[in-house]
Amino acid sequence: MNIGKLNRRIQIQSQSTTSDLDPFSQPTPASWQTIYSAWASVDIQASQLLYSTAEFVSQTTYRITLRWTSSVIFSAQQRVIYIEPTTGVTHTYEIKAVVNDKAANKQVTLLCYEISGRE
Repeated sequence: MNIGKLNRRIQIQSQSTTSDLDPFSQPTPASWQTIYSAWASVDIQASQLLYSTAEFVSQTTYRITLRWTSSVIFSAQQRVIYIEPTTGVTHTYEIKAVVNDKAANKQVTLLCYEISGRE
């Protein structure tokens, strides 16, 4: 692993599992909490056009690589947040797969789709 390529500070977030009810007895939306911050590389893995509900939708798969850690178990129920330091744009990636590749327990690759990129 070339640690010089790990040049983006990301946050791994997990959704809280609360069953709180609002004043109208409706379940409140679960909040996201940062469980781990790390330096990572963010690269485009693949891009494709999908035909969905009478329109073409572009879907890009990102490969996020970071050092392996025993303190966090990564899963597809989590998401990745990256805030560009120069522009302030927040990128939110939904984790689809977790791969512990190459040398076991040296690096982790997260395959993700970008949910949103906004200022």
